[in-house]
Amino acid sequence: MKKKLLTIGMLALLAGTTIQAQTFIFNKNASWSYKDNNQAQPDDWKSKTYDISTWAVGNGPLGYGDPVTTTIASSLTTAYFAKDITVDLATLSDNVELGVMRDDGIVVYLNGEEVVRDNMPAGTITFNTFSSTIIDGAAESVYNIFSIPKSKFVNGVNRISIELHNRSVTSSDLRIDAYLKTTTNTTTPVVCNGSHISCFTSIVPTAQTNKLIIPAEHKYQLILKEGDSYTEGGGLVGGQNDFTAYVARSGSSTNGFLSVNHETNPGGVTMAEVNYNAATKLWQLTKSRAVSFSDPSLVQTIRNCSGGITPWGTVITAEESVTSNDTNGDGYKDYGWLVEIDPATAQVISKNANGSKGKLWQMGIMNHENVVINNAGTIAYYGEDGGTHMVYKYVMDTPNNLSSGNLYVLKLDQGLTTAGDPVGTTATWIPVPNKEQADQNNTANLAFSLGGTKFNGVEDVDISPLDGRIYFTAKGLDRVYRLQDNGTTASQVETFVGGGSTVYSFNTAQGTKSEAWGDGNDNLTFDELGNLWVLQDGGKNYIWVIAPDHTQANPKVRLFASMPAGSEPTGLTFTPDHKFGFFSIQHPDSTISTDVDATGNAIDYRGKSATIVIALKENLGIEGGLGTIETKNTENTVTVAPNPTSGIVKINSPKGLKDISVTAYSMDGKIVYTKKFNGTNKGLDLDFTQQLESSRVLILNIEAEGGFQKTVKLLKK
Repeated sequence: MKKKLLTIGMLALLAGTTIQAQTFIFNKNASWSYKDNNQAQPDDWKSKTYDISTWAVGNGPLGYGDPVTTTIASSLTTAYFAKDITVDLATLSDNVELGVMRDDGIVVYLNGEEVVRDNMPAGTITFNTFSSTIIDGAAESVYNIFSIPKSKFVNGVNRISIELHNRSVTSSDLRIDAYLKTTTNTTTPVVCNGSHISCFTSIVPTAQTNKLIIPAEHKYQLILKEGDSYTEGGGLVGGQNDFTAYVARSGSSTNGFLSVNHETNPGGVTMAEVNYNAATKLWQLTKSRAVSFSDPSLVQTIRNCSGGITPWGTVITAEESVTSNDTNGDGYKDYGWLVEIDPATAQVISKNANGSKGKLWQMGIMNHENVVINNAGTIAYYGEDGGTHMVYKYVMDTPNNLSSGNLYVLKLDQGLTTAGDPVGTTATWIPVPNKEQADQNNTANLAFSLGGTKFNGVEDVDISPLDGRIYFTAKGLDRVYRLQDNGTTASQVETFVGGGSTVYSFNTAQGTKSEAWGDGNDNLTFDELGNLWVLQDGGKNYIWVIAPDHTQANPKVRLFASMPAGSEPTGLTFTPDHKFGFFSIQHPDSTISTDVDATGNAIDYRGKSATIVIALKENLGIEGGLGTIETKNTENTVTVAPNPTSGIVKINSPKGLKDISVTAYSMDGKIVYTKKFNGTNKGLDLDFTQQLESSRVLILNIEAEGGFQKTVKLLKK
């Protein structure tokens, strides 16, 4: 997923929402006063009144041994930094965000009071205190985020003071940089203008019916289903369609790869190539094939459940089952890993040390459900559905490279209540050994022994595009949680939405309705406006949409979809422009009905898992029967008759169009006829008998010199 800058106009799509405008009090690379004489400072060095006028001054990052703007003395045990800032309390949010890039440990003071301690031991900190752990690799460049309550600031001048502690006197590097920003809230009572996929009126709550139910503002189109023939390599599309990933080609929202997991035994992944036809307003599948897991070093895959899309354009598929077998004798258990795939080649690209295809061993073995990676390509988060039921973090040694990194498990400092809510708001990331093969084969047991918090069915983890907070589901606890990752610790841990018996009210076409949240929280997906889409595989198998300013005390929850009988929604993924969303309908009953999708044709996925695309009506399929979608140069008129037809039609152009091109598309988006007629033509006789036999409906796109373009739906008599 890619974070995008949000404009006020984009946020105004959210009806009655609270817009959060972030303002930097000071930004990265700011100027700091510093003391680097390798001596302890007086106890009052951190107070607001301490004289720092003789200290050296330089812009961040400051340090030595790593890329810095300001180089300070080397071989330091501790260095000291201070900065005066002026704030207006009236403009501060309840909590102010402090981001710090630190190598290795820090203690932060505001007006002489300690407000942050990170990677440092408990108790009294002195000049000679070393950091708790070594910070290296990609973790050295991460801005760890902390929250400072507004109540800690005073109106006017405040002083931020930071002591930076090394890991040892022989360390080759030491570095720090920071920023501070506030979030101001302004309520804007605007009405959704209908141009965003999240603009809809909630469906009426219902038990599962024999058809998919989505809002009246939307349409859907069937893309592929279980049992379809692959266009390349032979074989059929697998079943139990699960994680669904749209990977854009060069950032395109109309041309990309569609990866679909199959939660079967043995497992598999379908890799399709899809593109959007602007003339028909339909998606077409141009290629499909099975991802190859045939290399002996892979031993196939099993129960490919969820997964993730990397910022560098690859797909991660997750094995949900763990086995103790070692079929190929390589020392690794066969199943229970994450695997990286190149969508362009449909090949596994993660490697073993000897260069053979491999799984992502250092990320650990467990009942993997999903993975999400931050935009910087430095940190991955994932959870286990079964086994430990825990939340994990993986910090890569090298950005955009999952083969090597450090693993951590989440431990809530005060645990959970019997109902499943966090007792406190803080947590700790506990290191989990993951460098030796024996440890990699034993991840879940190690994490449990180290005290990680056990939830119940951690089905998905995602990152908010608005504030970077981490959200994760616990299916068995009927909740979605969120937290702020602060590096070695976490804060603001809370239940965001849910609780099986929690009832939410929302507006529908039949007035205000209420519905219990239910259980089975499964997939999470954010759109770029910060709406959280929650797909459930329990209760009534709904898709919910939760506004970014939702709280349990002031809920803002809407109901988007109800699945056909016997099925659950899986793996929602959006195109970069968020006009289209792809998801799968897993294991529908064979007794459901056929339906008519955006193509206008009857579709049948009874008893077969299917993958579909959803969008607002104006973006998917042709509205209304016959007529023009778009016409340029309207001085000239063109008619197509007869329509409906047995096959022979005449394209009439009274004034005569020059260099006419005619392209016919079937309703699944395939080109079935194309021809250009040079010169000026007032009438063309064309025969579509053969094409209409198989399609019964054609979309004719007629273009000519001067920018003329007209699109007509042609029906078989």
